[in-house]
Amino acid sequence: MLLNSAQASVATSPNDNPFKIRCKAGDGNRFGVQTDSITVAVGQRVLKEGASEMWDSVGVYAKQTPEGDLIVEVLVFNPDWDEPLRIACIRSRPADRSCLTPLLCGLEHVTPRPCG
Repeated sequence: MLLNSAQASVATSPNDNPFKIRCKAGDGNRFGVQTDSITVAVGQRVLKEGASEMWDSVGVYAKQTPEGDLIVEVLVFNPDWDEPLRIACIRSRPADRSCLTPLLCGLEHVTPRPCG
């Protein structure tokens, strides 16, 4: 299972969940599901003030807006920062047949605010 490869899938009905997640953690640990929202935290061990601790360094959040847009945000967290940094905001509008852009990708590094 390659996690960095795009895999197109066609929804079989409008009631299908709007998001899919596939994970691989180490040898033999795999998980996949379709869902209506996603929250993923990736933690790693850091040395802070002489003590080793686990720190959630990356968060991925997926949700549907009331207008039907699908939003995926990627945030980076650092124990030295006052607030996280959003490094990506990816939006799709699957219900808008007039939309000619399948994915709108905002890659500016900003403090989190509503994606636009």
